Amino acid sequence: MKNCNINFHRLKSGILVLLVYSLNSCGQRSIPREMVGHWTTQKHLITVRTKPEGKWKFTSDTASITFNINNDHTVDGFIGSAKFENGEIRLNWLLPVRMSGQAFTIKCGKIEKIFENDPLDLKDVELWLGPIINGTIDGELRYTQGHAYFPMAGAIFTKAED
Repeated sequence: MKNCNINFHRLKSGILVLLVYSLNSCGQRSIPREMVGHWTTQKHLITVRTKPEGKWKFTSDTASITFNINNDHTVDGFIGSAKFENGEIRLNWLLPVRMSGQAFTIKCGKIEKIFENDPLDLKDVELWLGPIINGTIDGELRYTQGHAYFPMAGAIFTKAED
């Protein structure tokens, strides 16, 4: 019986190693050099979600999004009138782009009001970015609350000329 337990633990360990290796091999490996630089969008409709008195309320207005990915992979920029600094770009290493559409996330942290009638004084947001295709990035702005991610806007980012 003791040999059976040892073999079972080895099998579980082997399966875990194979699972981690296969998931890692499916995702992104590194942040491409061409990501570094200034990215911008035209104005897009951005929706902020709140739940006053237990019912969802959605407030929308238009704003542009701009950000700089620096050589050290920190990110700073503007989402409408809200500035963020020391954001962090991360690889989507777990889910392959072909499954999720997302290659990278930028954790912007807490930002202030995006537009004048934005009902939230502070909110945590992330940018979810696809891969660069023909010089553009298809992305989304997401409001994060705990483990919930609410889509606020879709956007096409273009890189400014160096």
